[in-house]
Amino acid sequence: MLVRVRAAGLCHTDLHLADGSAVTPPLPIVLGHEIAGEVAEAGDGAGFAPGDRVLAYYYEGCGRCTWCRDGSENLCPDPAAKVGFDSDGGLCEYHLADARSLVPIADTVSFAEAAVLGCSGTTAVRVVRSVARTAPDETVVVIGAGGVGLAVVQEAVTEGARVIAVDPHAPSREQARRYGAHGVIDPLQGDPVAAVHAATAGEGCHVVVDTVGNTHTPGQAVRMTGTRGRVVLVGCTGERSALDVLDVVVRETEIRGSVGATLADAHTVMEMAAAGLLRGHVEAEYPLERVNEALTRLAAGNVTGRLVITP
Repeated sequence: MLVRVRAAGLCHTDLHLADGSAVTPPLPIVLGHEIAGEVAEAGDGAGFAPGDRVLAYYYEGCGRCTWCRDGSENLCPDPAAKVGFDSDGGLCEYHLADARSLVPIADTVSFAEAAVLGCSGTTAVRVVRSVARTAPDETVVVIGAGGVGLAVVQEAVTEGARVIAVDPHAPSREQARRYGAHGVIDPLQGDPVAAVHAATAGEGCHVVVDTVGNTHTPGQAVRMTGTRGRVVLVGCTGERSALDVLDVVVRETEIRGSVGATLADAHTVMEMAAAGLLRGHVEAEYPLERVNEALTRLAAGNVTGRLVITP
């Protein structure tokens, strides 16, 4: 399938790939794993036609391993491709995709919103439902209210959880409130761990989703939880972090990682977006020739939600 790219979201992972801080991609490469557009040309029997609006799921597993057979392409140990990571992505005018990886986009959902939901939304659905196993009435703390964090806030609220968002960026905290967060914390105005315990009458929360992953946040996440709390690590800055094992042991804390999402998650997210249950927050759109300007702004850390490139 040849897809005419109409929107490609920028993720902090793109910054890490560009500077080699976390993962070094094969070069040369076209970055961008949040891709939405229109089918330009369709192969025989592909099930799509020119003009169809589609999201391009970015994992292509080997199709043979246990994980792929289970529908968990994101965990494939030998994937055929990870679009925008080790094969060309969507920061371009046209993208070649396997028909299986394309997910229909409803006419009511913009290309820009669909693109960012292809990463932030799918990640959030996987984290909240499959990894954290969030239950109604639980308290969920989201560290980092960026693109993924804001999607986690929305998904956790949809699942009936009480949500607290932690972020130093005031506009991001305010947007988290608009998406249903019951409380927000500025970590620069005091100890965020103490603030969480104060907000939970000293009991700690049930779940913490760390979308940042810097030197301090994993340890803070563990200390924010109550007994048998669950910590899900999503973000990664490449910085080393230390955990106090005693904090984990005495609370019987469960710590899990979460990487990407499945094709099934992508279909779920596009259905939720069509129903108005999940929004992809886009602060600004840039033409392709200004992509470096957008990446520089993203690196500055003052973006609410996502920036989108429109080739």
